Amino acid sequence: MPDDYNLLNLGGLTSLVKNVNVSLWGNQILFELIYDPTGERLPYSIVFHDCRDINWEVFHPEDVKDPEADLIGIHLGENAHRKAALIHTDIFEISILYGSFSIHKGENLNPEVEDLETENWGIRAASSIGPIVNPRPVKLPRR
Repeated sequence: MPDDYNLLNLGGLTSLVKNVNVSLWGNQILFELIYDPTGERLPYSIVFHDCRDINWEVFHPEDVKDPEADLIGIHLGENAHRKAALIHTDIFEISILYGSFSIHKGENLNPEVEDLETENWGIRAASSIGPIVNPRPVKLPRR
């Protein structure tokens, strides 16, 4: 299975996972990441919405206090709950069956595509999403 990291349109350098925030009783999962950890350390986040099934495995419990996890691979799966996304790090792996996802970049890493968001099938540019200046948990209104 090929890795989907290049679909994030970040560039050729690696990323670190800084935090995972599960909210709305598991219906939304926010990953806070750093692109180019040895250089500019540019923040971005991936948010999975309308999550239905989450499988989480911690490989190395002795490393859970590390401030960052190396992103080893990401497979975006298919939205609309068709195929689970898989995020693999050196500390944990998580599988998420989701409705949609969005990517929010703190800096304009690729001028052609600032932010990405799933809509129906595939990925489209989302110009209405602003950059995350100070990522933190936010209480969202109920639908």
